[in-house]
Amino acid sequence: MRVLLTRASLAILPLAVWPGLEQPFSDPKLAWLVVMTVALWAVPLKGGHPRRHDAAAGASNGRPCDGAQAGAVRPSTAAHVRPTVVVVTLAWVAVVLVSGMAAALPSFEAMALAITAPMFAWALARHDMPVERLLRAQVLGATGCAIVALAQWCGFDPFAVIGWHAPIDGASVRMRVYGTLGNPNFVGVLMASTLPLTAGLLAPAVSERTIDWRRAWPYVAAAVLQALALVATGSRGAVLGLAAAMALYAALRWSRRVRLGLAAVVAFALLAVLVSPARPLDTTVAGRLHLWRIVARHAIDAPIVGLGPGAVPLKFAEWQRSAARDGVRDARFAGLTDHVHNDYLEVLVERGVPGLLTLCLPLALVGLTVVRAPRPVSPLLAGTAAAVAAGAACAIVDFPLARPAELTWWWVAVVMTLQASPAASAVPPLRHV
Repeated sequence: MRVLLTRASLAILPLAVWPGLEQPFSDPKLAWLVVMTVALWAVPLKGGHPRRHDAAAGASNGRPCDGAQAGAVRPSTAAHVRPTVVVVTLAWVAVVLVSGMAAALPSFEAMALAITAPMFAWALARHDMPVERLLRAQVLGATGCAIVALAQWCGFDPFAVIGWHAPIDGASVRMRVYGTLGNPNFVGVLMASTLPLTAGLLAPAVSERTIDWRRAWPYVAAAVLQALALVATGSRGAVLGLAAAMALYAALRWSRRVRLGLAAVVAFALLAVLVSPARPLDTTVAGRLHLWRIVARHAIDAPIVGLGPGAVPLKFAEWQRSAARDGVRDARFAGLTDHVHNDYLEVLVERGVPGLLTLCLPLALVGLTVVRAPRPVSPLLAGTAAAVAAGAACAIVDFPLARPAELTWWWVAVVMTLQASPAASAVPPLRHV
């Protein structure tokens, strides 16, 4: 039951869609995330008493066990969550709650998402699930989204088959590749965040000289589908995230095959940028800078508690008029917006300086974890850390940390990386199978 619940909660999340709703892509995902978070916290933990981890037990589970581990008493699964995970999640949640309570009119949807995603990731850690199983579930869900996106790129929309047409009449070919997330940029970011996880699962089947295709082919197929879907979206922000992810992965797992893979990623990224049907790059950059100039003027209007979750769409029209009076105007980009397209700036505005610190704290701890990790770094640790890097890079030019699937992917990667911390502790890391 626990295994099915944890794997299904991840695999189904990016695929949750309810045609006909006002927000048919984000609302079902948020609802699914809330329900699964409550369920994971409600399901009893396995065991609950100290367990002896001996050589026989390790062998029966396919895990090596050395002399130091043999006969060691392993604490109950409730104690498996590392203190760093507790600190970063509770700090994040506390800041969101304080900011929301201090705001005149907070967005309860934004608060629910910001609170639920880290609590969901924490719940996974409590249940001590093997990392491979969680990553496989994420890869499965993201690959399903990639298949839908590629079908749309080929002119076949699965949603049209069931009689529902997304409101994209007159949109460009690029905008028709919305997958199960509602926007090509969202699909691209999810692919960029999942490809390093897929690489982490593929690595054990690949050596310097040979490839075990019996084990490798599902992950190779998944990686190809995810990469093609990313190209189909034309998302340059996703290319930035993928570049950051694979650069970190290569730095942690340097080998001849990784060098070849990194070269392939560079070529792939250049191809994705060149064939992107999106607006010219200089226009995109100018639009982002214009938006940031308008919002940055209010970055410290409320430096301690922020203006509250969801404040940007409520305040933006007023801010835009005020900026125009001061000479910050550009007719090409006039109009309303829901997000800043920079999660760091948006968090600073809506949650204040403490909010920005709680966003940077997980990044700092993940960086410390990979720096202190014994070499060679395990492929799973490299994959989850690279997924964190992908989300962090995309957040500079997009708002993945304000969307259900991408924020959950990021928090799960953060927690799994911190759980693998090599720091001396009586608390064991997430298990490997």
